Amino acid sequence: MWFKNAQIYGLKLTPEQLAILRDDTKFEEIISAKAFRPCMAQELSTIGFAPLFGRDTPAMSFSYGPHHFLRLLEETKLLPASVIKVALEDEIAKKESALGRELHKNEIQTLKTAITGQLLERAFSSQRDMLVYINTEKNFALVSVSSAKRAERAIAMLREAFGGSFPAKHYQPRCVVEDRMTAWVGRDELPTVFALGCDAILKSIDDVGTTVRMSKEDLRSEEVLGHINAGKMITELQLVFEDSASLVLTSDLVLKRIRPEDQYLEQNLPEKTDDAIADMQSVLLVQADVFERLVSTLVTTFECELD
Repeated sequence: MWFKNAQIYGLKLTPEQLAILRDDTKFEEIISAKAFRPCMAQELSTIGFAPLFGRDTPAMSFSYGPHHFLRLLEETKLLPASVIKVALEDEIAKKESALGRELHKNEIQTLKTAITGQLLERAFSSQRDMLVYINTEKNFALVSVSSAKRAERAIAMLREAFGGSFPAKHYQPRCVVEDRMTAWVGRDELPTVFALGCDAILKSIDDVGTTVRMSKEDLRSEEVLGHINAGKMITELQLVFEDSASLVLTSDLVLKRIRPEDQYLEQNLPEKTDDAIADMQSVLLVQADVFERLVSTLVTTFECELD
């Protein structure tokens, strides 16, 4: 139940939407109406809400005060384009040999559609899940992926569940994030709530676009400062936030490789009990506490606003 990555969205929820989120029964009802189902024979992918704490548990969501959690499940058929291409070429060769002529463009397209349908029926599928955290006090949401496309699919499902509207947008920083992160290292201007990690990605701003990846390095070393003085900008930076969690912050304000600090967990995570669901709820709320402070810090630090 840990968020390993996170796409951040700012929210402008209506009073009606807030009322639904605060009503556990109604919230369960609207997301249950968009529950996950596996792909049918001719479907390439499906997505829907799934039981938060596992398939054998009833709850689709968990709310505690302003903190709301839910889970989405995606299923995708594994059908590479190369497989379709080979099967299509074989079938075209057979048809042209039988007819004694080349197939027309529309005939090839019809054949491709039929072959794709046949292959889809036999294709393997994979499932991936996404956690969503909604904070109705600080007005933001997190989706537990680094991919913008996958995060948008989660937000789209929330829009469907809420009847076509769920006002969530990425924050827009009023400063250049790469400039700010580069200054944190190059000019030793790191905010006191953060400590430097050991990983970073630096990119040239010239036409060559050279990329340097630093891993397990002292980011205050002469080597790193040399890259910065040569004109490279930091686009990803590992940080430790308030001794509670380490993470990699990107220039798009995406959080990657989030990991709680052991000492923070020892001080804040309750001891395990015989109630597995209660234990998972505790894990979610410990994360909520960190994310509430972290997102507020990022919004302030990068002077973010919503369009």
